[in-house]
Amino acid sequence: MTAMLVVTTLGLTACGQVDDPTQAAEQFAEQLSSDQLEALDGASLAKGSMEPESLAEATAALAAYPATVSLDSVVEDDADELTATADYTVTWNLSDGTETEDAAEASDAPEESDTTSEDQWSYTTQATLVWDDEAEAWEPQLAAETLVPGLAEGGRVDVAVAPAQRGKILDTQDVPLATERPVQRIGIDKTHLLNELAVDGEEPTDDEVSEAAAESATALAEALDLDTDTFIDRVQAAGDRAWVEFIVLRDDDETDIPSDQITEIPGAVAREDTMVLGPTATFARSLLGSYGEPSAEQVENSDGEMTAGTPTGLSGLQHTYNDELSGINGLEITVDNADVSTEDLPDSDPVEFSRESEDGTAITTTLDTRIQELAEETIGDSDVLAGLVAIRPSDGHILAAADGPEDTSWPLAMQGSYAPGSTFKIVTALAMLRNGMDAESTVECPETINVGGTEISNFDGYPSEHLGEITLADAIAQSCNTSFVGQFEDISPQQEHDAATALGLVEDPIVGYDGAFLGSVPTDVEGTQHAAGLFGQGLVQTSPLGMATVAASVSAGETVSPVLVSDPSVDPTENENLPGNTPLTEDEAAQLRELMSGPVETGTVPILQDVPGVPVLAKTGTAEYVSEGEDLAHTWIMALHGDLAVSLFFHEGFAGAQTNGPVLKEFITELEEIMPSES
Repeated sequence: MTAMLVVTTLGLTACGQVDDPTQAAEQFAEQLSSDQLEALDGASLAKGSMEPESLAEATAALAAYPATVSLDSVVEDDADELTATADYTVTWNLSDGTETEDAAEASDAPEESDTTSEDQWSYTTQATLVWDDEAEAWEPQLAAETLVPGLAEGGRVDVAVAPAQRGKILDTQDVPLATERPVQRIGIDKTHLLNELAVDGEEPTDDEVSEAAAESATALAEALDLDTDTFIDRVQAAGDRAWVEFIVLRDDDETDIPSDQITEIPGAVAREDTMVLGPTATFARSLLGSYGEPSAEQVENSDGEMTAGTPTGLSGLQHTYNDELSGINGLEITVDNADVSTEDLPDSDPVEFSRESEDGTAITTTLDTRIQELAEETIGDSDVLAGLVAIRPSDGHILAAADGPEDTSWPLAMQGSYAPGSTFKIVTALAMLRNGMDAESTVECPETINVGGTEISNFDGYPSEHLGEITLADAIAQSCNTSFVGQFEDISPQQEHDAATALGLVEDPIVGYDGAFLGSVPTDVEGTQHAAGLFGQGLVQTSPLGMATVAASVSAGETVSPVLVSDPSVDPTENENLPGNTPLTEDEAAQLRELMSGPVETGTVPILQDVPGVPVLAKTGTAEYVSEGEDLAHTWIMALHGDLAVSLFFHEGFAGAQTNGPVLKEFITELEEIMPSES
């Protein structure tokens, strides 16, 4: 009896030392959720567990899809067994490597098991935990079916992807701008190279392969006009049977592909493929943006938005509307136990997932291909950075936004930030009208004016007959700087800001294009800075899009908010900065249109009188700046012609009238044939 009492007491003592298995079960869930099961490496697993590396290999096809494993319950089994059973819910995020908010919420808190949606795959599973007396800890039993029910050790998970067709980016006439177009991927296939080097079935030596790879890389790089050293190193560093891509070229009549030369180079291959591209390499490049696999730097800076190896919209509209354009890839997930003997198959039925592909939807821009092409031709050969924007005032649609010269890849027309020079006098003129003036009101135009110790003068060559007392209309026509600087005590910074807002200049516009900039007119300025802003210098900043918007508002008789995308529709009125404290009225706009007739009829750009169609209204501008100790100037012009507002900017020029005037005349004259001003 004493012996039996001792044994019983020892048994009770041992049972009393067994911890609650919940913490161990939760830790196992976290380990199963880790990327490629990395958290299981070195973990204490129960005897008979499969190697984590083997399970990772068996489920490698799911590596692109994050998994969340959550513990539902854990129950201790028969005390004599010292085991526990944990029930889990496994949820895979199947959103093509980019976790949507809905998928993330579903992954964090699945409401029910064995459910599917287009972005997630969820099911329940079980695991056994075994108490280790020596370690005094619960150890999980890792099996293939722990993570994927029905998967046997030695089996694998297969994932078949049916790519969705990416949506097109269309112009205003539903003509495709960005769509799948044929290309040729040109490079060295080292498998082909090795096959060509093999003689009578004998494998070439390493030295022979290295020498042949260098020769082929050199010949192909020279044929494609690429840097030879870069591609020699790339080919030689690649694996024995690797494909090394040199370049992707459009497969069209405009692209010169040296096909005959490629054919003669050992290992060189041109593979036919398609890519999402615009109609030409430069057409609306900064607007449309690019689509493809992100670089390591882009992935790092994307805040989880981009995934390595997963094609996505990288910039421009391709990025802004990636969700609409990308669609949903079809998926077929199955368990393959074909290589596993019948006696080793698990009792549970294999789980599976199926999803039909859903093609992306098209987006429709406001661009008119004909006008965009004309705008690009107009400034494509520019020697300096340039931007040209055309807006239809009646609906605010951006018909063209071109960057120059042709190889410019950043969106200067939409995002450039520069002092607008005398084109900004139209904004100041609105503030003057609101202070009780009109076109015939008298203003002073001295040769110079001193503000806070700074002397401001008119441009060199300003006509002396228009000095002294002149009308506001004459001050606009001749572009008298001192007339507008002289208003610095009568127009407050807030009034100038309100006038700019009324004409559409807001810092954070909603146009359907990320990063678009219209203008910035600070209210916390005084003295010289405030005075300089009244004629478009100082701290005032705007873009070609911004000054085209000012012109469009003058034409429309109300504040215009430009838009670049019509479907899905963009609502610019959601901008809390609009309509501003004092919206533009038709009466004010009519007076501004009268003022803008002066530069063409009697002032700085009479050359525009020769444009066919309705009379052109315009305002020129020159903004001085210093670069590397040299005095230079940004040059501007904005104009109205029927239901068209245009802004043309050159980063460097002589003056808005002389530099920009003739170019604008050519553009509007040719545009008259495309979009008649009297229609």
